[in-house]
Amino acid sequence: MQVPQMTTNEPESQGAAPPTLYAGPLVLSDVYLLTAESGGNVAVPGLTIVLDGSGFTVRKPDGDVGAVVAWADVSGLVASKRIRTPAGHPGVIVEAVTASRTHRFVVPSENPDGLEYEVTQLASAVVSGQPVPASGPRGQSGVLTAALVVVALAIIALGVLIATGTVKF
Repeated sequence: MQVPQMTTNEPESQGAAPPTLYAGPLVLSDVYLLTAESGGNVAVPGLTIVLDGSGFTVRKPDGDVGAVVAWADVSGLVASKRIRTPAGHPGVIVEAVTASRTHRFVVPSENPDGLEYEVTQLASAVVSGQPVPASGPRGQSGVLTAALVVVALAIIALGVLIATGTVKF
């Protein structure tokens, strides 16, 4: 039996339907590959990982395709460990598990919780075959918050002007 592994060719069509990604591909830039030969102690820098409906593609620093793995070959996708990148930035370890090995990447992120959420949602679709929600939890918009504060201050100011008799209705 041949075991699937990372390859340098395009993925072949698989019998199983890939997960549906409503939000488009998840593109991870400036990624480090933790090499298996070094026990994860050597990090290959400058990679880009694109996770889309067909699987994940690893692009080399020059943009060439380094590897393609179809979702049918992935048995697990996890992003739950925090680490500092070799450049000293906060990052998350993303692990893609196939029959032959676990591919470990360090993804720089100023929002590790958000990255972990996105990868977890994608992993749910990969493992279960269910569609990924279009969007994750979002914080309140800064513009909306500022607009509400301005409206509240305007109402307070109008109330003060009416109370002092400066403005009459």
